[in-house]
Amino acid sequence: MTTGRLVLLSAAERPYCEALLRGFARRHPGIDVDFVFGISTALHNRYLAEHASGGATADLVWSSAMDQVMGLVLDGHAQPHGVAHALPPDAAWQDLALATTREPVFNLVRGAGRAGSFGEVAAFLAGHPGAVAVPDIAANGLGFLALLRASLEDPDFEAGMAALAARRPARCGSAPALVAAMTGGGVFALQVLGAYALRAVAADTALRIAESDRPAPAVARLAFIPRRAANPDAARAFLAHMVSEEGQAALAEGDFWPVLATPPRPIAPIPLDSGFARLLEPARRAALLHRWQARFAT
Repeated sequence: MTTGRLVLLSAAERPYCEALLRGFARRHPGIDVDFVFGISTALHNRYLAEHASGGATADLVWSSAMDQVMGLVLDGHAQPHGVAHALPPDAAWQDLALATTREPVFNLVRGAGRAGSFGEVAAFLAGHPGAVAVPDIAANGLGFLALLRASLEDPDFEAGMAALAARRPARCGSAPALVAAMTGGGVFALQVLGAYALRAVAADTALRIAESDRPAPAVARLAFIPRRAANPDAARAFLAHMVSEEGQAALAEGDFWPVLATPPRPIAPIPLDSGFARLLEPARRAALLHRWQARFAT
Protein backbone atom coordinates (compact mmCIF):
# COMPACT_ATOMS: atom_id res chain seq x y z
CA MET A 1 0.00 0.00 0.00
CA THR A 2 1.30 3.44 -0.96
CA THR A 3 1.73 5.79 2.00
CA GLY A 4 3.33 9.10 2.89
CA ARG A 5 2.85 12.73 1.97
CA LEU A 6 1.69 13.91 -1.46
CA VAL A 7 2.39 17.52 -2.40
CA LEU A 8 -0.09 18.55 -5.08
CA LEU A 9 0.33 21.88 -6.87
CA SER A 10 -3.18 22.74 -8.05
CA ALA A 11 -4.55 25.63 -10.09
CA ALA A 12 -8.03 24.42 -9.09
CA GLU A 13 -9.42 25.81 -5.84
CA ARG A 14 -9.83 23.29 -3.04
CA PRO A 15 -13.59 23.79 -2.37
CA TYR A 16 -14.33 22.46 -5.86
CA CYS A 17 -12.03 19.46 -5.34
CA GLU A 18 -13.49 18.12 -2.09
CA ALA A 19 -15.37 15.23 -3.74
CA LEU A 20 -12.19 14.24 -5.57
CA LEU A 21 -10.12 14.42 -2.39
CA ARG A 22 -12.67 12.45 -0.33
CA GLY A 23 -12.73 9.66 -2.89
CA PHE A 24 -8.95 9.52 -2.97
CA ALA A 25 -8.79 9.37 0.83
CA ARG A 26 -11.15 6.39 0.83
CA ARG A 27 -8.98 4.58 -1.70
CA HIS A 28 -5.64 5.56 -0.15
CA PRO A 29 -6.04 6.28 3.57
CA GLY A 30 -2.28 6.10 4.08
CA ILE A 31 -1.52 9.09 1.84
CA ASP A 32 -1.70 12.59 3.35
CA VAL A 33 -2.44 15.16 0.62
CA ASP A 34 -0.80 18.58 0.95
CA PHE A 35 -3.07 20.57 -1.39
CA VAL A 36 -1.27 23.72 -2.58
CA PHE A 37 -3.55 26.08 -4.52
CA GLY A 38 -2.30 28.96 -6.61
CA ILE A 39 -2.80 30.93 -9.81
CA SER A 40 -1.27 28.90 -12.65
CA THR A 41 1.70 31.18 -13.31
CA ALA A 42 2.55 31.40 -9.60
CA LEU A 43 2.49 27.60 -9.31
CA HIS A 44 4.64 27.32 -12.41
CA ASN A 45 7.19 29.67 -10.89
CA ARG A 46 7.10 27.80 -7.58
CA TYR A 47 7.83 24.52 -9.32
CA LEU A 48 10.70 26.05 -11.30
CA ALA A 49 12.19 27.46 -8.09
CA GLU A 50 11.96 24.03 -6.43
CA HIS A 51 13.63 22.43 -9.43
CA ALA A 52 16.39 25.05 -9.54
CA SER A 53 17.20 24.37 -5.87
CA GLY A 54 18.42 20.91 -6.83
CA GLY A 55 16.35 18.98 -4.28
CA ALA A 56 13.04 17.16 -4.39
CA THR A 57 10.07 18.93 -5.93
CA ALA A 58 6.30 18.73 -5.52
CA ASP A 59 4.91 15.33 -6.43
CA LEU A 60 2.18 16.27 -8.90
CA VAL A 61 1.55 19.40 -10.97
CA TRP A 62 -2.10 19.93 -12.01
CA SER A 63 -2.84 23.05 -14.00
CA SER A 64 -5.18 24.51 -16.61
CA ALA A 65 -2.27 26.43 -18.18
CA MET A 66 -1.68 23.75 -20.82
CA ASP A 67 1.18 25.55 -22.49
CA GLN A 68 3.13 25.96 -19.25
CA VAL A 69 2.65 22.30 -18.39
CA MET A 70 3.50 21.04 -21.86
CA GLY A 71 6.55 23.29 -21.96
CA LEU A 72 7.83 21.58 -18.82
CA VAL A 73 6.97 18.12 -20.12
CA LEU A 74 8.70 18.66 -23.46
CA ASP A 75 11.75 20.05 -21.64
CA GLY A 76 12.14 16.76 -19.80
CA HIS A 77 10.62 17.60 -16.39
CA ALA A 78 8.10 14.73 -16.36
CA GLN A 79 8.69 11.11 -15.49
CA PRO A 80 6.61 8.26 -16.96
CA HIS A 81 3.40 7.82 -15.00
CA GLY A 82 2.41 4.31 -16.08
CA VAL A 83 -1.28 4.99 -15.43
CA ALA A 84 -3.81 2.87 -17.31
CA HIS A 85 -6.71 5.00 -18.58
CA ALA A 86 -9.58 5.20 -21.06
CA LEU A 87 -8.92 8.77 -22.21
CA PRO A 88 -9.08 9.59 -25.93
CA PRO A 89 -5.70 9.69 -27.72
CA ASP A 90 -5.56 13.48 -27.93
CA ALA A 91 -5.99 13.75 -24.13
CA ALA A 92 -2.68 12.02 -23.38
CA TRP A 93 0.89 12.94 -24.22
CA GLN A 94 2.97 9.79 -24.47
CA ASP A 95 3.32 8.34 -20.95
CA LEU A 96 4.12 11.73 -19.44
CA ALA A 97 1.02 13.96 -19.15
CA LEU A 98 -2.73 13.40 -18.97
CA ALA A 99 -5.70 15.68 -19.48
CA THR A 100 -8.09 15.31 -16.55
CA THR A 101 -10.67 17.85 -17.74
CA ARG A 102 -11.51 19.80 -20.88
CA GLU A 103 -12.91 23.09 -19.75
CA PRO A 104 -14.23 25.77 -22.08
CA VAL A 105 -13.61 29.46 -21.68
CA PHE A 106 -16.70 31.58 -22.20
CA ASN A 107 -17.23 35.27 -22.66
CA LEU A 108 -19.73 36.75 -20.21
CA VAL A 109 -22.15 39.52 -21.14
CA ARG A 110 -24.72 41.54 -19.25
CA GLY A 111 -28.14 41.04 -20.77
CA ALA A 112 -27.78 39.01 -23.92
CA GLY A 113 -25.69 39.15 -27.04
CA ARG A 114 -23.58 37.33 -29.59
CA ALA A 115 -19.99 37.85 -28.44
CA GLY A 116 -18.03 34.61 -28.67
CA SER A 117 -15.63 35.17 -31.58
CA PHE A 118 -13.49 38.29 -31.70
CA GLY A 119 -15.52 39.70 -34.56
CA GLU A 120 -18.65 39.25 -32.48
CA VAL A 121 -16.88 40.86 -29.53
CA ALA A 122 -16.10 43.97 -31.59
CA ALA A 123 -19.72 44.23 -32.73
CA PHE A 124 -21.08 43.68 -29.22
CA LEU A 125 -18.86 46.34 -27.65
CA ALA A 126 -19.86 48.87 -30.31
CA GLY A 127 -23.44 48.69 -29.06
CA HIS A 128 -22.97 48.16 -25.32
CA PRO A 129 -21.29 50.88 -23.25
CA GLY A 130 -20.00 49.98 -19.81
CA ALA A 131 -17.12 48.40 -17.94
CA VAL A 132 -15.12 45.60 -19.57
CA ALA A 133 -12.74 43.04 -18.04
CA VAL A 134 -10.02 40.90 -19.61
CA PRO A 135 -7.58 38.32 -18.22
CA ASP A 136 -4.20 39.68 -17.19
CA ILE A 137 -2.20 37.36 -19.41
CA ALA A 138 1.05 38.35 -17.70
CA ALA A 139 -0.22 36.60 -14.55
CA ASN A 140 -2.88 34.23 -15.84
CA GLY A 141 -1.48 31.30 -17.82
CA LEU A 142 -4.88 30.08 -18.99
CA GLY A 143 -5.75 33.55 -20.25
CA PHE A 144 -2.49 33.71 -22.14
CA LEU A 145 -3.09 30.34 -23.81
CA ALA A 146 -6.69 31.15 -24.78
CA LEU A 147 -5.61 34.47 -26.27
CA LEU A 148 -2.65 32.91 -28.10
CA ARG A 149 -4.82 30.25 -29.70
CA ALA A 150 -7.38 32.88 -30.73
CA SER A 151 -4.61 34.93 -32.33
CA LEU A 152 -3.79 31.94 -34.54
CA GLU A 153 -7.30 30.81 -35.42
CA ASP A 154 -9.74 33.73 -35.27
CA PRO A 155 -9.56 35.90 -38.43
CA ASP A 156 -11.09 38.86 -36.55
CA PHE A 157 -8.68 38.70 -33.63
CA GLU A 158 -7.09 42.11 -34.27
CA ALA A 159 -10.45 43.85 -34.66
CA GLY A 160 -11.66 42.36 -31.39
CA MET A 161 -8.48 43.32 -29.57
CA ALA A 162 -8.69 46.89 -30.84
CA ALA A 163 -12.30 47.16 -29.65
CA LEU A 164 -11.35 45.82 -26.22
CA ALA A 165 -8.36 48.14 -25.88
CA ALA A 166 -10.50 51.14 -26.73
CA ARG A 167 -12.60 50.43 -23.62
CA ARG A 168 -9.57 50.49 -21.26
CA PRO A 169 -10.61 47.20 -19.63
CA ALA A 170 -9.87 46.05 -16.11
CA ARG A 171 -7.12 43.41 -16.11
CA CYS A 172 -7.93 40.43 -13.90
CA GLY A 173 -5.50 37.78 -12.73
CA SER A 174 -8.05 35.02 -12.17
CA ALA A 175 -11.50 33.75 -13.15
CA PRO A 176 -13.07 34.86 -9.82
CA ALA A 177 -11.77 38.37 -10.45
CA LEU A 178 -13.33 38.39 -13.93
CA VAL A 179 -16.65 37.26 -12.46
CA ALA A 180 -16.41 39.90 -9.72
CA ALA A 181 -15.95 42.56 -12.40
CA MET A 182 -19.20 41.42 -14.00
CA THR A 183 -21.21 41.16 -10.79
CA GLY A 184 -19.95 44.64 -9.98
CA GLY A 185 -21.78 46.01 -13.02
CA GLY A 186 -19.56 45.13 -15.98
CA VAL A 187 -21.06 44.51 -19.41
CA PHE A 188 -18.44 42.14 -20.83
CA ALA A 189 -15.71 39.79 -19.57
CA LEU A 190 -13.35 37.94 -21.88
CA GLN A 191 -12.48 34.25 -21.53
CA VAL A 192 -13.88 33.17 -18.18
CA LEU A 193 -13.21 29.53 -17.27
CA GLY A 194 -16.38 27.52 -17.83
CA ALA A 195 -17.21 26.43 -14.28
CA TYR A 196 -16.90 29.99 -12.99
CA ALA A 197 -18.95 31.35 -15.88
CA LEU A 198 -21.77 28.86 -15.29
CA ARG A 199 -21.84 29.59 -11.57
CA ALA A 200 -21.92 33.33 -12.31
CA VAL A 201 -24.96 33.13 -14.59
CA ALA A 202 -26.72 30.83 -12.13
CA ALA A 203 -26.19 33.35 -9.33
CA ASP A 204 -26.98 36.53 -11.29
CA THR A 205 -29.85 36.41 -13.77
CA ALA A 206 -28.60 39.60 -15.46
CA LEU A 207 -25.51 37.77 -16.72
CA ARG A 208 -25.34 35.44 -19.71
CA ILE A 209 -22.77 33.31 -21.45
CA ALA A 210 -22.31 35.03 -24.80
CA GLU A 211 -23.94 33.32 -27.75
CA SER A 212 -21.72 32.59 -30.72
CA ASP A 213 -21.53 30.91 -34.10
CA ARG A 214 -18.30 29.21 -32.96
CA PRO A 215 -17.85 26.52 -30.29
CA ALA A 216 -16.07 27.69 -27.17
CA PRO A 217 -12.34 26.91 -27.00
CA ALA A 218 -11.59 24.34 -24.31
CA VAL A 219 -8.37 23.93 -22.37
CA ALA A 220 -7.30 20.76 -20.61
CA ARG A 221 -6.36 20.68 -16.96
CA LEU A 222 -3.16 18.68 -17.32
CA ALA A 223 -1.26 16.69 -14.72
CA PHE A 224 2.28 15.31 -14.69
CA ILE A 225 4.69 13.79 -12.18
CA PRO A 226 7.98 15.69 -11.97
CA ARG A 227 11.20 13.73 -12.37
CA ARG A 228 12.35 14.73 -8.89
CA ALA A 229 9.01 14.20 -7.14
CA ALA A 230 9.57 13.24 -3.50
CA ASN A 231 6.76 10.65 -3.57
CA PRO A 232 6.08 9.60 -7.16
CA ASP A 233 4.11 6.53 -6.09
CA ALA A 234 1.60 8.72 -4.27
CA ALA A 235 1.43 11.03 -7.28
CA ARG A 236 0.80 8.05 -9.55
CA ALA A 237 -2.04 6.91 -7.30
CA PHE A 238 -3.66 10.36 -7.34
CA LEU A 239 -3.30 10.69 -11.11
CA ALA A 240 -4.89 7.26 -11.59
CA HIS A 241 -7.76 8.34 -9.35
CA MET A 242 -8.37 11.54 -11.32
CA VAL A 243 -8.76 9.71 -14.63
CA SER A 244 -10.77 6.79 -13.23
CA GLU A 245 -14.55 6.72 -13.62
CA GLU A 246 -14.93 7.57 -9.94
CA GLY A 247 -12.48 10.44 -10.15
CA GLN A 248 -14.04 11.85 -13.31
CA ALA A 249 -17.47 11.75 -11.65
CA ALA A 250 -16.02 13.56 -8.62
CA LEU A 251 -14.58 16.25 -10.89
CA ALA A 252 -18.01 16.70 -12.45
CA GLU A 253 -19.45 17.08 -8.96
CA GLY A 254 -17.05 19.98 -8.48
CA ASP A 255 -18.35 21.64 -11.68
CA PHE A 256 -15.32 20.71 -13.75
CA TRP A 257 -15.75 19.30 -17.27
CA PRO A 258 -14.31 15.76 -17.18
CA VAL A 259 -12.73 14.33 -20.29
CA LEU A 260 -14.81 11.14 -19.97
CA ALA A 261 -18.14 12.96 -20.20
CA THR A 262 -20.22 14.47 -22.98
CA PRO A 263 -19.98 18.27 -22.68
CA PRO A 264 -23.33 20.05 -22.21
CA ARG A 265 -22.29 22.75 -24.72
CA PRO A 266 -20.31 22.55 -27.98
CA ILE A 267 -16.58 22.96 -27.32
CA ALA A 268 -13.39 22.92 -29.38
CA PRO A 269 -10.68 21.27 -27.24
CA ILE A 270 -7.01 22.04 -27.70
CA PRO A 271 -5.58 18.60 -28.49
CA LEU A 272 -2.37 17.13 -27.13
CA ASP A 273 -0.75 16.38 -30.46
CA SER A 274 2.19 17.40 -32.62
CA GLY A 275 0.46 20.69 -33.50
CA PHE A 276 0.75 21.88 -29.91
CA ALA A 277 4.34 22.96 -30.54
CA ARG A 278 3.22 26.12 -32.32
CA LEU A 279 1.72 27.32 -29.03
CA LEU A 280 5.14 27.06 -27.41
CA GLU A 281 7.25 28.98 -29.93
CA PRO A 282 9.10 31.64 -27.89
CA ALA A 283 9.01 34.34 -30.57
CA ARG A 284 5.26 33.94 -31.07
CA ARG A 285 4.60 34.05 -27.33
CA ALA A 286 6.83 37.08 -26.80
CA ALA A 287 5.16 38.93 -29.67
CA LEU A 288 1.69 38.34 -28.21
CA LEU A 289 2.73 39.53 -24.76
CA HIS A 290 4.39 42.63 -26.25
CA ARG A 291 1.27 43.50 -28.26
CA TRP A 292 -0.97 42.91 -25.27
CA GLN A 293 1.13 45.07 -22.95
CA ALA A 294 1.26 47.86 -25.52
CA ARG A 295 -2.52 47.88 -25.74
CA PHE A 296 -3.62 47.15 -22.17
CA ALA A 297 -0.81 48.11 -19.79
CA THR A 298 -2.13 51.57 -19.02
